[in-house]
Amino acid sequence: ARTKCSISFAPEASLTKVQITLCQHSIRIHANDARTHRNMAREALKKIVVFGGNGFVGSEVLKRLSSVPTVQAISVSRRGAAPSHCAAFADKVEWLKGDCLDKKTYSDALEGAAAVVVSVGSPPIPGDVEAARKANGATNVQVIEAAMEAKVRRAVVVGATMPPWLDKVAEGYARGKRDAFEALGGFALSGGAVVVKPSAIYGTRHTESGYPIPLAPVMAPLSYALRIGRPVTGFVTGLAPSLLDGLLEPPVPV
Repeated sequence: ARTKCSISFAPEASLTKVQITLCQHSIRIHANDARTHRNMAREALKKIVVFGGNGFVGSEVLKRLSSVPTVQAISVSRRGAAPSHCAAFADKVEWLKGDCLDKKTYSDALEGAAAVVVSVGSPPIPGDVEAARKANGATNVQVIEAAMEAKVRRAVVVGATMPPWLDKVAEGYARGKRDAFEALGGFALSGGAVVVKPSAIYGTRHTESGYPIPLAPVMAPLSYALRIGRPVTGFVTGLAPSLLDGLLEPPVPV
């Protein structure tokens, strides 16, 4: 609205005071407009929450999301801070502390989220069955249930392609992931469930202390050999599918 005012002739000092007051008022208006635009832009962002963002796959997901201008990337992990190998994009991600098994620690982060990515768990190796099932099952299930309660539209769960016999060797991992996939049923009904089951993944892993372990020098040539040899590996797999199905799939880069 336009404010009507009249200014009578006055000494130069008085006019200067009026000009300064009007100038300050204008600055406040522009500052308020800028804050409003920033808030509107933030509200327009697509909020994606990643669980396990400090890990090998999760950190790469966050790296990709951080480069998308329309995405607000949030990481939820027990540490609640960016690991050293994520320093290049750490300022573009919101790092929150939370325990997957305790919904209260991250329920606020899920409010208004468009999607969740769950990349939490232990590798498919032999060991304590119940501990592995909890690490790969209960942790995922709790997040999925919390996301459904928050009315998140899409959920992505990361698993792995494994030969059938590995279900017995890594029983805890296999049972846990089955628990997670079953929990996705609510999202599947609305078309919002995504299960990613890659073969072996290579790239540069990092230890807890941040020491890099490059896997590409070994696994990239193996991946290439298995890709060009698909006719042969496909034939061989067909001879003993219960033994080789999934075992000869080419490794993929993270």
